[in-house]
Amino acid sequence: MKTRIEGDLLIIRDQPYGFWLFYSFFIAGGLMALVLSLSAAPDTTTAIIGSAIGLGNITGGFYMVKREPASIVEIDKDSDEVRVCRWYPFGKRQRAYSVSAITGVEVEISEHTEGGSVYRTRLCIGKAEFVPVSMFWYQTREPSETILREIRTFLGLDLHQDSVLK
Repeated sequence: MKTRIEGDLLIIRDQPYGFWLFYSFFIAGGLMALVLSLSAAPDTTTAIIGSAIGLGNITGGFYMVKREPASIVEIDKDSDEVRVCRWYPFGKRQRAYSVSAITGVEVEISEHTEGGSVYRTRLCIGKAEFVPVSMFWYQTREPSETILREIRTFLGLDLHQDSVLK
């Protein structure tokens, strides 16, 4: 994640181009398997199995790209607006919140599927809404803690309040 301050505007970017490139190999490999199984398979059974493998790779690649969008979060104190943009190679979503509605900034902890903990920073909006700054879960606490401190400093929030939730 990268941050930049421009006057009363804090911009936080998390852009997963490396991950998207990796996932695109699944899509390309799946397309290759699909084309080869439909054009060069010696029999119907081989064509069906090759097509299933190809479609599985294509679906998995698109799923992972959709699951991990790029995030741009802008906290603008002048306009009292938090703009959250999540975008993918094939679309984007945008939402806006009020800066004055931010009640806290926390590091959320979850369990990784292979064991261990993963971390991400989130904004607390009101009493019941949470907005992740990034959709990525990080393997170590430091990147999330760094972003947490930058946001709290920018907003003038207490740097020492409890910041980790499970």
